[in-house]
Amino acid sequence: MGLDLPKEFSRQLKEDIIFSTLNVTTKGVISASILTFVLLLIVSLGFAFITNNFGIISLLVVLPMSVTYLVYSYPKFMSQVLKIQTGDEAIKIVLYMVIYLKLHPNFEGAVNFAAAHSKGPLATDIKKAMWDIHAGKYKTVEEALSAYMAKWRVWNEDFVRSVTLLYNVLIEPSEIERENILKKSLNFLLTNTERRMKVYVEDISGPINVLYFLGMLLPVMGIIMFPLISMFLHSSVNPFYLGIGYILVLPLLLLFLVNRIILKRPSAFIIPDISKHPELPPTDKYPLKFFGKTFLIPIVPTAILVSLLVMIYGVVHFVDLYSNLSTASEGLKMELLKKEAEFSLENLAATFSVTFGVAILVYLYFYMKSAPRIGIRNEIKNIEGEFQLGLYSLGNFLSEGYPIEKAIQKSLDEYEKLGLTKSPTFNFFSLLYNKMKNLGTDFSNAVFGKNGIIRIFPSVLIEEIMRILSDASSKSSTLLGNVAKTIGSYLESLNVIEAKIRELLEDIRTSVRLESSFVIPLVCAMVGVLGIFFLNMLRGLSCQLQTIEKSLGVIFLQNAAIGVGSVLNDLVGNFTQVMPMTVLQIIVGIYTVEIISIFSLLLNGIENGFDRTSRDHIIAKNLLSGMLVYAAVSIVALIAFQLLIIKIITQSGGPVAC
Repeated sequence: MGLDLPKEFSRQLKEDIIFSTLNVTTKGVISASILTFVLLLIVSLGFAFITNNFGIISLLVVLPMSVTYLVYSYPKFMSQVLKIQTGDEAIKIVLYMVIYLKLHPNFEGAVNFAAAHSKGPLATDIKKAMWDIHAGKYKTVEEALSAYMAKWRVWNEDFVRSVTLLYNVLIEPSEIERENILKKSLNFLLTNTERRMKVYVEDISGPINVLYFLGMLLPVMGIIMFPLISMFLHSSVNPFYLGIGYILVLPLLLLFLVNRIILKRPSAFIIPDISKHPELPPTDKYPLKFFGKTFLIPIVPTAILVSLLVMIYGVVHFVDLYSNLSTASEGLKMELLKKEAEFSLENLAATFSVTFGVAILVYLYFYMKSAPRIGIRNEIKNIEGEFQLGLYSLGNFLSEGYPIEKAIQKSLDEYEKLGLTKSPTFNFFSLLYNKMKNLGTDFSNAVFGKNGIIRIFPSVLIEEIMRILSDASSKSSTLLGNVAKTIGSYLESLNVIEAKIRELLEDIRTSVRLESSFVIPLVCAMVGVLGIFFLNMLRGLSCQLQTIEKSLGVIFLQNAAIGVGSVLNDLVGNFTQVMPMTVLQIIVGIYTVEIISIFSLLLNGIENGFDRTSRDHIIAKNLLSGMLVYAAVSIVALIAFQLLIIKIITQSGGPVAC
């Protein structure tokens, strides 16, 4: 029996599936969504039976509905992800086509060249279109590409317009007009990217404010209320479920909102491709150097093992606490909970053991994935960012008629005069010059030979630029110089737009970076300590009330229908039902780890889109600095508030302990 969907839902879902390139059907997505909801609902009901608390069903039903929505909306999510990826890819494809057409007036060759040296859905479609031409399905490149234009228009309309402009290059007789078309094609894409980024910066201000409210202000109020809720409303609200809400439900909601903010981001920068670097380790291994040898350590097992070792002390502490509380009398339970609210090395070690165990798990995972790659990524990014200067310098000397080797030497002399000998571009041309001079090899072999320098600088963009120059090196130096200067001009256009976009994003980037690395851990640490402070103040008030009652001679009420315990419970709450303050600290600590990671994900999304290497590096970096702030503030605040409580109780004439 099939699933009949409303036409509008079916049409929209079908479009999302097509543009997401997922190999699924509309009915398959609906079936998976229904199955997910039913299975998770059964699990939720089973959990309610096991815990014998059906009040949790209202909370657990949110999980099946949320996961079901994620399954149903996954094709739409992937189509939006591809839209951003194709935006970044589009800039590179148009750049390659423009550079190729500058040297070779062959549109089919330009399309093949761009597709062969690009990765992503656009390149895949272009390759399919070119295959269709060779298979006889289409007669011309324009006809083959037109079959995909409707799809590309949804992903990136500016890319379609840029490619359409390039059609006119071959039919334009004037050299000046051809040059204008090539410049206009790339500038059109870059200018519209800047325009869309301006709109994006304006649009995300509101959602980011919502994130601040849900991620900081709301949790601050809730965590402060934790002790009071567990004392006064213990019969109707279980603090355990509030903990689940903070550790699981709220972070998932924030993660959902962050992904939606990132998905609205237009394409902006070309993500460095590090896949060809010879020293790149496997994605699931970390290269550990020990006594001159390199060992590949599995990332996930190592992170879990170190995390468990750190968490052992805290886990043992809380297992003992749970077993003691479940069997203790009211008086002993009061003493145990009182001990958990004290500032002591034992409590501090127990809470930090679990909190930092979780933090180390997340930190090691992202650090070990990014550490071997971020240096390579930044090196490639730096040399790509300044490579146009070297091309300009080289192009100028080539245009004067110098041979390639002499032009490189003069470019190096110019770098030395300017004091730029430490730049990656100087290093690149220095190695190239030495290889050509010492080995007596030509330009092409020095770059792409068996021991060519491109292995040391595995930038896909630079490799293709060098390949174009290599093809032109057999021609006149003047032509080669013009090609080098043209490429440098296009690269400069990319860098100018990138600089403008980074300037647009600067305020938001600075704000999110400060939040994730300093403000969030500072606020969370203070809030966790304030909960302990309020509890101890209430306990001090309880002690004072007991003293007052005894001094007024109303102790006989203990034997009446209403006793001192009931009076105190009504006034200051039942301390035997309060959540252990060490548990509160763990909830705050784990939430801090999660919220730092989520805001770091937002920061990377705004800065770099879906660059996974920079994402892993930013999360690890912010988590390290943030948890150090959290630990320092927690210790200082605990000591300060403990001394303040002792001083208040002592000055009031009451006992320090009760």
